[in-house]
Amino acid sequence: MEEILCPECRTKGKKVNIVTVESLVEEEVEENDSYQICLNSDCEVAYFNSSGTIYYSKEDLKVAVWYKDLEDDKVPICYCSNLTRGEIKEAVAKGYKTTAEIRKYTGKSITGNCLTENPTGKCCHRSLADEIARYSN
Repeated sequence: MEEILCPECRTKGKKVNIVTVESLVEEEVEENDSYQICLNSDCEVAYFNSSGTIYYSKEDLKVAVWYKDLEDDKVPICYCSNLTRGEIKEAVAKGYKTTAEIRKYTGKSITGNCLTENPTGKCCHRSLADEIARYSN
């Protein structure tokens, strides 16, 4: 399988469902191709098509991208329930160490809308666990 690279930073993209792109990009999305997400935290590009001729920057999105805004405490880590980085940091500082404990403490336990809410189109469990580990050290 051919690697598809971000037209800006040349990082290998990861395929993302067109439904995700259409749900999160402010403008109308061109559906003539499949889309990739740029996973480089330093790159301004969020999504790009497989030929690299169409791309949307993080400013074109309706939401902040958690891995592109690493210091923003207001950015969601769990987009379905709007559980933010700041809330995770606060919960960890108070001694909560698991996803279940943090969801209970914050009251933010809505899940299941990942395809249309999360910029990756995937479940947040891994990124949530990574954030918890990041602030547990």
